[in-house]
Amino acid sequence: MKSILHHEMKDFLSPNISVDSHQAKLGKDNDVSVLRFESANKDVAKDLVSFIESGFKFVLDADFTPSKNKNGAFDIFVEVERNEDLPENIMKLTRDIEQVTGMLPWKFTFYKNEDSHKLTQENLSNQIPTTASEYDFLTSDTVDEDIAKFFESTGVKNIKRNGKILTLNKLYSKHIFEMKAMNTSVTGGVFKIDTSSESQSSYINSWLGAGFKVVKLDDSFKVSKNDKSIIMKAKDF
Repeated sequence: MKSILHHEMKDFLSPNISVDSHQAKLGKDNDVSVLRFESANKDVAKDLVSFIESGFKFVLDADFTPSKNKNGAFDIFVEVERNEDLPENIMKLTRDIEQVTGMLPWKFTFYKNEDSHKLTQENLSNQIPTTASEYDFLTSDTVDEDIAKFFESTGVKNIKRNGKILTLNKLYSKHIFEMKAMNTSVTGGVFKIDTSSESQSSYINSWLGAGFKVVKLDDSFKVSKNDKSIIMKAKDF
C-alpha cells in the first residue's frame, strides 16, 4: 500500500456507519460485528481497507465492494470481534481514520433500525450488542412484543426501549435498566445472596408484583416469570 498522507481522504468518506446490517464472513453474526462505511471514491475505499487492516489488532477482516451501492458509493466492510471492548474499539477505529479523512460528524445506525445516533462510546454501549446473547434479543423481530408480554401482569403503565436501555414506568415511579439477555439460560456468573443484594432483589420483586422471581446475578438481576426470563442491570440504584 502506498503511504497515505494526513487528511488525504478528506471529503471522500461518509460520516455514517452502519453496524450489524450485513452478515459476517469470518464467524457467526452474534460473535462478529460488521461495520459498513461508504466512500465516494473506489481508490479511497481500497486504500482505506489497507490502512485499517495494517493498524488494528482487533480487526478480523476488512474489504470493499468493487461496484457502487444504491447510494452511488463503494461499501467498506470491517469485521470486529463482538466483546465488551467493541464500543471502545469502534471509537479507536474512527479516531485513527480521522488521521486521513479529517474530523467527521460520525453517526451510526444499528441492524434494521434507521434511527441514527451520534457516535459516542456511551451511545454505542447503549445501542449495540457486545455479547452473543445481547445480539440475539436485539435483532429479534419480536423483541418489543416479547418485552410487553413479559411485563403485562405488572402495574407498569408504560414501557420504553431504546436499544438495550429499558424504562419501566408505573403511576408514581419508574426504573431504568440495561438489558443483558432475554430468554436464555445462564451459563456463568455468581448469584449474590448477601444482605444488600437480597434487599435489592426483594424490592424489584415487590415493585413488579406477584408472579415474578428476582435474583441478583453478578451486577445484574435475573427476573423470571414462568418459563421466561430477562437479565438486566439497574441503572438508577
